[in-house]
Amino acid sequence: MRKFLVAFGSVALLTVSLAKAEQTLYEKLGGKQAIDAVVEDLTNRMMKDKRLKRFCSNMSEDQLKARRALVAAFICKATGGPCEYKGRDMKQAHQNLGITEKDWNRFVELTKQSLNKFNVPADVQKEFLNAVAGLKDQIVSKK
Repeated sequence: MRKFLVAFGSVALLTVSLAKAEQTLYEKLGGKQAIDAVVEDLTNRMMKDKRLKRFCSNMSEDQLKARRALVAAFICKATGGPCEYKGRDMKQAHQNLGITEKDWNRFVELTKQSLNKFNVPADVQKEFLNAVAGLKDQIVSKK
């Protein structure tokens, strides 16, 4: 009986470990509500930031709300969530904004601050930021 319990416990631990390993980034981030909260916080940080506020300061509250929803839907979909993203691809969406390397770096810093505010674990932050880094060439303007 003891061997059975040890074996059963080992299988249970392995099952839990595999379930964790199979989680999508969307799930690791905490799902839609968590993504919405981080996007709202990040947008607010950008609006107060000297370098990045130019990208959102001319928007009405309705435009900001729509932009937040679009960004959150993109993140949700890109991280394995059930959301549908109906926006333009990243290159089209950012091509006329003149986003520089410094702008990008500041955006990454603010993103880290927002993720930290919501206690996103370091390994999940790293996974998310690595995924975001893959979009850099589509977002930063080439001069």
